[in-house]
Amino acid sequence: MKVSGEKVAEHRAALVATARRLLQQRGFEGAGVAEISREAGLTQGALYGQFRSKDALAKEAACQAFADGVASWRELRAVMPDPLSAYLDAYLCESHVKDAGSGCLMAACISDVPRQDAAIGAAFAEGFRELVALIADAFPEGTPKEVGRRRALTLVSALAGSVAMARAVEKTDPELSREIIAAARAELGLFAVGDRRG
Repeated sequence: MKVSGEKVAEHRAALVATARRLLQQRGFEGAGVAEISREAGLTQGALYGQFRSKDALAKEAACQAFADGVASWRELRAVMPDPLSAYLDAYLCESHVKDAGSGCLMAACISDVPRQDAAIGAAFAEGFRELVALIADAFPEGTPKEVGRRRALTLVSALAGSVAMARAVEKTDPELSREIIAAARAELGLFAVGDRRG
């Protein structure tokens, strides 16, 4: 029985969303094709009908994750008087640390990427570049371009690293995990405000 184009698109979206969540929760090696298919409510045949490999699916999941992150940033810029501060608040919070499956793919999979297919690495690099460009553009008018880029590179890297480290210790030392996030929020907030004040 032929599946409609609409159903094919629904299946693809379900596979990408499920792969993204499982990659973030379990890493690239911990999320297998059988599990992704099952949790998406589809067969492995349906997965391979959409994607030539698990790497191709992982690449699309990474691209979607970064696109969602960029969209969130743009929404904040449109409605918040201080979008950079709002972004720090949203990113550096306990709920983000505790729920890797619905958070930032960069923080969840940062150490996995070098061991993956080059196309996955390229998707991460491109997503990172786009986030850096958006953050650099948030610094005040008059900030030299090279300073804004250097600060944005540091800020995005520090955000992902702080959440990754807080997650690493959360189960064994929740107090330390909370301390990492609070310290990162305070110091990165000062870093951003200091830049705004010139």
